Amino acid sequence: MRSRARGRRVTRRSLLYRRPSSGALLTLLLAAVGSVVIAVVWRRRAAPRQEHLDDAPSNVVPQVPVAATIRPGAAIQVADSGSGPLVHRRYEIELQGVTLAPSEILSLVQQHLTELPPSALADFVKSRGAQTVLSVGDEYQITMLGPWNGVVRVADKGRDFFTLVTLDGHPEAGHITFSVRHDAIRSDSCSVRVESWAKARDALVNVAFRFGPGSQVQTEVWVTFLQRVASLVGVAPLPSVQISSESVANSGVPTGS
Repeated sequence: MRSRARGRRVTRRSLLYRRPSSGALLTLLLAAVGSVVIAVVWRRRAAPRQEHLDDAPSNVVPQVPVAATIRPGAAIQVADSGSGPLVHRRYEIELQGVTLAPSEILSLVQQHLTELPPSALADFVKSRGAQTVLSVGDEYQITMLGPWNGVVRVADKGRDFFTLVTLDGHPEAGHITFSVRHDAIRSDSCSVRVESWAKARDALVNVAFRFGPGSQVQTEVWVTFLQRVASLVGVAPLPSVQISSESVANSGVPTGS
């Protein structure tokens, strides 16, 4: 009599769709962390920057327009709803010898907003609004290296700036402003600034940002962003990015008037 194999039948389908083991998941996690470390180390060597901490904490936090909170869709995450310290970060690059006006440079930034960040660290995709222009109410889906995905919304826009606010589920709670302004001394120079006021979304993200690679990945995103802006307007060699950060004394962040 032919013996029958005991146990669950092994099929080609079960082999293809077998649930990953804990060891395989750990391997994937370590590979992701290793990718972050390699990307950060490479960027730090390739992209010049100067970092410092501000000694005198600021009490002034720009307001977020109320209009940003009433558009249908996900609610915004104001900084006061987050966890940990309210951190003010500023990334700035000086572009010398440019012939474009600040408003023209800002227009280029708006047109190429999804292309300027390094996609390996933060991939920007416009999820609401026209692809060729940036308007108040537009939204961007950001896929970040690690479990840091989120959505931001254009809350305000002016001749020389625009502001994005974080929506529910984003790893940060707060807002970030992009601006381009003429240099006060040199007529052929201007500064491009990325400036954020934010807390971590919750206690877990706060720990990850303070003791993990989250904060450094964020820095590399905006350093790369600004240096790509410099390349976009034809500035060479690439100038260094000035970086400063401070914990803001006033933790309450108004939502505007």
